[in-house]
Amino acid sequence: MLRLLLFIPLIIVCLPGKTQQRCGTVEYMHMQRKLGKIRQTDEQFEQWLARQGRNMLRQQQARRESGPYRIPVVIHVIHNGEPLGTGTNISDAQILSQLEVINKDFKRLNADAVNTPPEFAAVAGSMDIEFVLALRDPYGLPTSGIVRVNGGRTSWAVSQETQFKALSYWPSEDYLNIWVLNLSGGFIGYAQFPVSNLPGLEEYQDGIAATDGVVIDYKAFGSIDYGSFDLDPDYNKGRTLTHELGHFFGLRHIWGDQLCGTDYVDDTPRQRNETIGCPTHPATTTCTTTVNKMFQNYLDYTDDACMNLFTQGQVARMQLILDNPAVPRRNSLLTSPGLLPANCSQPDVALLEKTMPGPVTCNNRPTLIMKVRSLSCDPISTLKVQYRVNSGSLLTTIFTGLNLLPGSVTELSFGTLTLQPGVNTLFAKVLEVNGLSDGNPNNSEFSQRILLDTSTDRIPLRERFNELNWPVINPTNGSEWQLHTTNFNLSASFRAFQAPDGPNESWLVTPTLDFSGVTKASMFFDLSYAWNGSDNDRLRILVSTDCGDTFQQVLPPFDRTGLALANAISPLSWQPENESQWQLKRYVNLSDYAGYEHVRIAFVFTNNQGNNIYIDNVEFFLSDDPDPLFLQDGPFAVYWETLSEAKVTFNLEERSDVFVEILDAAGRRISGTTLPDVLNQTYSITTGLANEGLYIFRAHIGGRRYALKFFLTRP
Repeated sequence: MLRLLLFIPLIIVCLPGKTQQRCGTVEYMHMQRKLGKIRQTDEQFEQWLARQGRNMLRQQQARRESGPYRIPVVIHVIHNGEPLGTGTNISDAQILSQLEVINKDFKRLNADAVNTPPEFAAVAGSMDIEFVLALRDPYGLPTSGIVRVNGGRTSWAVSQETQFKALSYWPSEDYLNIWVLNLSGGFIGYAQFPVSNLPGLEEYQDGIAATDGVVIDYKAFGSIDYGSFDLDPDYNKGRTLTHELGHFFGLRHIWGDQLCGTDYVDDTPRQRNETIGCPTHPATTTCTTTVNKMFQNYLDYTDDACMNLFTQGQVARMQLILDNPAVPRRNSLLTSPGLLPANCSQPDVALLEKTMPGPVTCNNRPTLIMKVRSLSCDPISTLKVQYRVNSGSLLTTIFTGLNLLPGSVTELSFGTLTLQPGVNTLFAKVLEVNGLSDGNPNNSEFSQRILLDTSTDRIPLRERFNELNWPVINPTNGSEWQLHTTNFNLSASFRAFQAPDGPNESWLVTPTLDFSGVTKASMFFDLSYAWNGSDNDRLRILVSTDCGDTFQQVLPPFDRTGLALANAISPLSWQPENESQWQLKRYVNLSDYAGYEHVRIAFVFTNNQGNNIYIDNVEFFLSDDPDPLFLQDGPFAVYWETLSEAKVTFNLEERSDVFVEILDAAGRRISGTTLPDVLNQTYSITTGLANEGLYIFRAHIGGRRYALKFFLTRP
C-alpha cells in the first residue's frame, strides 16, 4: 500500500467487576461535581450547615407547633411498554405500599421498631412528616401523583439521567420527584444531596433543579408486607427509598464514606465502614474505641429486614434542612401548590407555542399551526381564537368538535398565512372556551416575529463571519446575534453579559442549503464561552428540512457545562483572545438530512445574562467523518491508495473550479480531470498509472499552478 497510514491508538479501559450496591448517591454527587454542575464541596456545605444549626432552634420550635411537614410526591414510572402492573410498569398498589413504608419509617411507626436494641432505642428519633401523592400537577389540574412514561429502553444507567429524567419531570421546587425504573450499573438507588445558597457558591440551579430528586430501581420499590410484589429478596421492604430520602434531606452514610469517617451526627456511633447483609446484634466496630455497630440505621447498607431507625440527631439534621429557606428545593416543598386540591373551575386554554412556521422561513405562504393546552377541569369541545399578521385585519377561527381533556395538548391549524419579505409579526389570542370567555388572559395570547428569508447556498460551505450575511432574529424582539472582534478577526456573537432583556432566545440561521445531491454531510464549528459564575445560558442546534417551517433538535442542548471550556469561569464580559479560549471544531453529523433540498441549520442561544458566546469557522463537509483532514499548509494534499488511484483533499478559501493532472518525469501528461466548485472536499482520482517511478501531481487553482513530486513504488 502506497498511502500514508495514520495509526490512532486504541485505549481500552478495564473496570473491575462490581456487585450490586445499595446506594449510588456518593458516586452520583462526585459525577455532578466533575461535570461542574455542583461547585460546593462537602466541607463547605457542612461548615455552612453547622452555622445554620446554631441560629435556627427557635424557628424549628415554631415550625413543630404548626403541625407535620407535608411533602408532595410525584412518582415517575419509566417503563418499557409493559402492561400496567408488569415488569418495570409497576402497579399502583406497589407504589402505595412504598408510600406506606416511608410514612411509617420516618414517624417511627414501623412495626419492626421493636427490634431496635435498647442501647439504640434510647436515641431513636421520630420525624413528624407526611409524604403525600401530589393533588394537583404543575398546571393546576387534578392528578394521582403517578406518571407513567414509556422510555423505550430495557434499562438506564446513572450517566443517562438527563435523558430519563427529561422524559417526565415536575418542578423540583414544588415536588419531590421520584423516578422508578430498571437501574443498571450495580446501584439500586441514589438521590441528589441538598446544596446551600452560600454566597459565592450559588449552584447552577437550572441544571441541578431539573435532576433533583430520587431514583430507585423498580425491584427495590415497595414492600412485600403489603402485597406479593416481585422484589429483590434483600431489598423487599421499601427501605431503599427510606435510605435515599435520608440523603435527599441531608443525611450521610453513618460511616462517613471513608474509613471511620463522620456523618456529622453525634448520636450515631463512629463506624469503621458499611455493613453488608443482616448480622446479629451486637456486632462490634473499632475506630478509636470498640463499640457496637448501629447497623439497624437506615443510612447503613444492611438488608431491608435489618433496618429500623433514624436517630434523634439525624432527625434534627433533616429538620434543619427542611426548615431553612436557604436550601433550594427543600423548604419550598412545604408550601407547594401540589399539596392543594386542583383549582381549575374557570375555562382556561393556554397558547403554548407557534409550531409552524419557525422564526426563519423561506415560505411566504406557510400554514399556521399552534399548540394549545387545556387548563380546564372539564373537557373542551369548542374554541374561538383570533389572530393577525403585521397590521392586517384580525381573523377569527372557531374550532368545534374538539375533545380536549384536562391537561392535554393539541395542535390547531389556522390555514395559510401571507408573509412579506423581512420581519413579520404574528399576534394570537384565545377568546372563548366552550362558549365562555377565557378565564386567564395571561397565558392565552402572544406576539411573535417571523423572518421571511429566501437566501440560499450549497454545501460544501465555509462561513468565517467576515460579515454577518446569515439571517438573525429574536422572536420576541429582543437582543440579537451580531459581529464582534476576536482573535479570528470577526466572529458571530451574542452579547449576553450585558443584554438587558434576558431570558429570551436569539436565532442565527444558515441560508437554505441544498442537500439533495449528497449522501453524507457534517458540520464543524468553533465555540467560545465562559460562565459568569451565576446565571446560566443555553445553546441549541436545530435543523429544518422544510426551509424553516419546522425545526427539530439535532444535538442535546449545551448548558454551561457543554458551552464553556473546562473550569472556564469569568466574572467579566467574555472575549476570546487566542485559540486556547475556543472549543475548536465541534462536530455535528448531518447525514440524516442528506437528500433534502431545503435544509436550514439554526444556532439558538437562550440568553439568561450568563456571558457572551462566540461562534466562528462553520464548515460543512460532504462526509460524516468526525475527524476530517484540516489542512494547515497549502491548498491541497494527496494520498496514494494504489498506483492507479489517489485521494486529494482540498482546503480552499473560496469555491473554485480545479484542474488536476498527473505528469511523468519528462512533463508529459498521463491523465487530467476538471473538478467543479471545489472548496473543502476529498476526491478520488483515477491516475492512469501502471508502473513505478517518479511522477508529478499538478493542480490549477484560480490562475495558479501547484505541483508535488512523488516517487511511487509497490510495497
